[in-house]
Amino acid sequence: MSSENINRKIAVIFATDVVGYSTSMEINEVQTLKNLKVCKKILEDLFLQHGGKIFNTAGDSILAEFSSAVSAVVCASEFQKLIRERNNSVGDSQKMEFRIGINMGDVVQEEGNLYGEGVNIAARLEALSKPNGICLSKNIYELVRTKTNFSFEDLGQQKMKNTLVHAFDISTGEKTNNSRSKNTNKQRIIFPIFSVLCIICIVIFGFFLISNNKNIYYNNNKIIAVMPFINSAGDISQDYFFDGITEDLIIDLSKIESFSVISRNSVFNYKNKEYSDKEVAEIFNANYLLKGNARLRGDFIRLNIELVDGKTGSNIWAERFEKPKKQIFELQDTLVVNIINQLSVKLSEKEENKIINSNTPNLEAYDLYKRGLASQNRLEAREYYKKAINKDPSFGRAYGSMAINLAFGFSATGGEMLSSSEWTILKNEAINYAKKAIELNPDEAFSYFSLAFVFAQSKMLSRSKEQNKIALELEPENLLALQMKATNLINDGLFEEGLQAFKTVRKIDPLFPIFVLMGEARALLALGKYEEAYKISEEALIRNPRADSAMLSFIAAAWKTGNTEDAQWQLEEFLLKREQLNFSKDDFENFVNKYPWHDINKNLIKSVYSEMLKKNS
Repeated sequence: MSSENINRKIAVIFATDVVGYSTSMEINEVQTLKNLKVCKKILEDLFLQHGGKIFNTAGDSILAEFSSAVSAVVCASEFQKLIRERNNSVGDSQKMEFRIGINMGDVVQEEGNLYGEGVNIAARLEALSKPNGICLSKNIYELVRTKTNFSFEDLGQQKMKNTLVHAFDISTGEKTNNSRSKNTNKQRIIFPIFSVLCIICIVIFGFFLISNNKNIYYNNNKIIAVMPFINSAGDISQDYFFDGITEDLIIDLSKIESFSVISRNSVFNYKNKEYSDKEVAEIFNANYLLKGNARLRGDFIRLNIELVDGKTGSNIWAERFEKPKKQIFELQDTLVVNIINQLSVKLSEKEENKIINSNTPNLEAYDLYKRGLASQNRLEAREYYKKAINKDPSFGRAYGSMAINLAFGFSATGGEMLSSSEWTILKNEAINYAKKAIELNPDEAFSYFSLAFVFAQSKMLSRSKEQNKIALELEPENLLALQMKATNLINDGLFEEGLQAFKTVRKIDPLFPIFVLMGEARALLALGKYEEAYKISEEALIRNPRADSAMLSFIAAAWKTGNTEDAQWQLEEFLLKREQLNFSKDDFENFVNKYPWHDINKNLIKSVYSEMLKKNS
């Protein structure tokens, strides 16, 4: 298939199969096939009514294309209703249950069949669906939620095979089994091209280079997880403020050497979700959970706090606090002191100064700053930081966040359209903001990390190392600085040290981002540990099937472990992403050389590509 023959389009994909089909076939093959034939006829009639077109069948699986998301969802609902009515009127041996997944996405059309990420995600959603249920991708949900009268359940981000999808269940009016299928490895005749879910950290941290800090090892500190505070008033416009309290407690407790504090990235995975204290503590390997709820009542803030033993799930300490909102900083200090006392921790004078006597910003500036952190729009966040600094010119952390924001603007992903002069102006502005953060908060690791980050994006690598080293000297478990150091070590060829640093990252960020896996995969490949690299890079592809670094590591690891079909398949995925299946050796090598990886990694990947070209010629 040449690139000019690729026919792409956007389609609504309907995927369904039978619950427990293999078991039914083992018990009574003839009856199962009869049942399937009847149910297929029901579905085919509905497809005719609603504009569905079958493009692939395999055993009990049926894949169909719709031009309308609403038609596909209505068809699915009517099918499940008719199947329920049939099941109520026949004996147990004739009953059948179905799962349905519906997605809209990019597909490749070839000889009457459809392939690609749109098909694959529909199939993953079908596997996620409850028996008798219908599971939708977010883009389908957004199209049908105001045009239908169905009830929906937000399942949040769901990790499936080689993809991560925001999913929704639709109520079919039937009581369903709450257990979800975890078998996502069922064979299907679907060409595996996966979903686009790019994570900006891949690019940013992939370009961090060498650091000379000492090796980082696990310590025996007690681990505490500060869970997101529940906004008990239900006013989501105040979420940013209560999230800010959680974030500040994480920052303050991280300054205490006796604690290891679980990262914001991990704990906020549980925001607005029900969870078992013991189960979460086990996932985080945490000795303690700090949790609570908060609400604003006029000018007063009320907090209900619990400190929970991670092993038993029992409360160690609970307290209610109510103070004027303008005293939020004193309230945060009080919380930290109470936690320290409850856990019988003795603060050093240096630690006490870091926490209790740290500069507190103007309340209005603090509020604007937290709005900036909560914003999903980089330019909007920048405006909030500017307003916060105008309200309080001594607010050091706002300068640091502004510096990082600006660095994203001229980085490899954000600065492609900038002229040389624009790039230089933005870079210098970011450096000045970071230096001001250090001037105002010379004892905070975040200040030095902000400058390290800006220098890294400016390709001023040795200066970036120096600042990151200072950040880690101030806070040995500062997550951002640790992540930078680990990636630097691996890109500089210190593979064992880099893997050790990533172990510490995993400890304080158990739900770590994808670039951790990609860094580890490169280190393992360089060390010749191909089986481990194969597993790690496969896990990275589950997080983001379109990540170049993960694809390249997987190709090399699969080839070296003898999984040549997997390597060939992933190479085709890599080439299809670029819509050119004839990627010359020189083009491929130029692509790999642009990465700041160690030569061992670059040479390995290029040699594997050469071997694959020879085999295919």
